[in-house]
Amino acid sequence: MPKVTVLIPAHNAAVTLAETLDSLVAQTYRDFEVLLVNDASHDATVQIAHSYADRLALRVLDLAQNLGVAGALNAGLAQIDAPYIARIDADDLAMPNRLEEQIGFLEAHPAIDVCSSAMELFYEDEMRPNEMLIKPTEDARIKTALVQYASMSHGASTFRKSFFDDVGGFDVRLDFAEDYDLWCRGALLGKCYTNLPMGLTKYRQHTHQVGKQRAQLQYDRDLIIKRKYLTALLGGESSGHLAEFFSPVLRFTSKEVTATVLEQVMPLLLRLAPRMPDQAYFAEIVAQCVARHVRNCP
Repeated sequence: MPKVTVLIPAHNAAVTLAETLDSLVAQTYRDFEVLLVNDASHDATVQIAHSYADRLALRVLDLAQNLGVAGALNAGLAQIDAPYIARIDADDLAMPNRLEEQIGFLEAHPAIDVCSSAMELFYEDEMRPNEMLIKPTEDARIKTALVQYASMSHGASTFRKSFFDDVGGFDVRLDFAEDYDLWCRGALLGKCYTNLPMGLTKYRQHTHQVGKQRAQLQYDRDLIIKRKYLTALLGGESSGHLAEFFSPVLRFTSKEVTATVLEQVMPLLLRLAPRMPDQAYFAEIVAQCVARHVRNCP
């Protein structure tokens, strides 16, 4: 049995899949297999995957109907016995040292459950320069940042299988934000995270991405997840408008609404602060949110 299974959900990914698989062929770490979950594709996704049989230890799991990303991932997880699970999407690229760096880190740090990294964003418009997406590196800061956003990059992450054994799989009701929910559930169970500062995955930016097609749905589910996480951190107490307060994209419609929300959340923020793993960073986040809401008042 290989030490690592690279899990790839794929639905009609023929245009980009070969590049993704080429990046796995080039890995310096070799003790891995690829499990591609074919989420009822009707293009050449499966044929492309099978064409790599002489270059990769590769399995294809065919789904009879389209389950979406969360459902496809859960189907794949049920087929994995390897002690480590690396995630990548069917349109992204792994740097040659990605698995070597992440497995090496996890082997050297047994208390860490998930190792992600910075991501290099690249664009279909080749004239646009690549950018680095850098998230907090330390566990306490990552968990504190979860009040505001998904502070781990799912498609750049390598997990211990025990993480899923304890936390469970992806909530299919929260497709398009299923990773944010997973990070919050793991944090509440005491799982430990890290983001390596180097860019180990290249993240493709294009017009067909889930987040851009389903922006409203993703936004609604983002608020649902925030409310669940914040309520849990408050010991079951209602989180009021904290989710809206922390949302990076929400803008209140008037000065009166802004003032009402700020007045309502301040007592909750005072109760929440001592429960934050990194209280100084939490204070920075709160100050930035207050300044942004005041600045954006109509």
